[in-house]
Amino acid sequence: MKMIYAVQRYAATRPWAKRVGQLYAREVQQTAAQQQVQELVGRELTRAAQVYPAVAARTASEQRLADAYGQFCRHGKLMAHLEDGLMQALRHTRAPGHLPDRLQLPAAAFYLHVDGAEGGAFVMQMPGRQEVALLLLRADFSLAGADWLADVEDSLALQLAYPGELAAPLAAVAAPWRGLLTAVLNGLALMTQPRLLLVRGWEGAAPSDSVALAMHPACAKSRQKGRSQLLQAGYQEVSYCRLDGVATLPGDYATPGYWRRQAVSDAEGGARLVWVMPR
Repeated sequence: MKMIYAVQRYAATRPWAKRVGQLYAREVQQTAAQQQVQELVGRELTRAAQVYPAVAARTASEQRLADAYGQFCRHGKLMAHLEDGLMQALRHTRAPGHLPDRLQLPAAAFYLHVDGAEGGAFVMQMPGRQEVALLLLRADFSLAGADWLADVEDSLALQLAYPGELAAPLAAVAAPWRGLLTAVLNGLALMTQPRLLLVRGWEGAAPSDSVALAMHPACAKSRQKGRSQLLQAGYQEVSYCRLDGVATLPGDYATPGYWRRQAVSDAEGGARLVWVMPR
């Protein structure tokens, strides 16, 4: 069965999504794109409120979603997917007590899919500051058959400093969000591991002939053609997160994993996180 990621469901359900992506890709200054997108979403929701009065209360949350999606488009539409065995091991790992001193991410903004049962998050590094913004989306975000204008569409926005303690942000989050937030924080910590591999590809249901064209080893025109075919058909390009030593199939663990801080001896100093995997 084809997995439809939350980021794809956002693009399919919001009538302004394509325009948001264009604005963020076109404008040199991100602040200019943000202003135009806020005005665009505000106008559209004002019209929608004539039929769905309750939607007026969601203007701020929809503008946050539009901004996160726009940054996702601006920085290459990168989606990182934690493979099943890796996610199973992280599910048996305690959340880190701190974010690392240096947060190494695959892009300035991307979507992190951590768990089919929990959901994922837009991840955005704050330029010029040691902060990362998260916008968490549940796995049931805008499911097929749901009326997103009429239904409650929850998202959770957080801004975290690094390095910084995580106990307080975790405790302040409502209980229904803690599982997803823990998974996202573990995913971010995983991004700092030197042995992590990000293998670029396409979602599993994508047609093999188009994927082969998009991954052509020698011809840039073929890659561009294949990529265009896949994107037009609604398939998502994915960076699969893999780590040597972690089983590809889910396993049972008797001892939970955890993160420990280790001093870095290079010129910049500081500390990094080391994953002690569950056993």
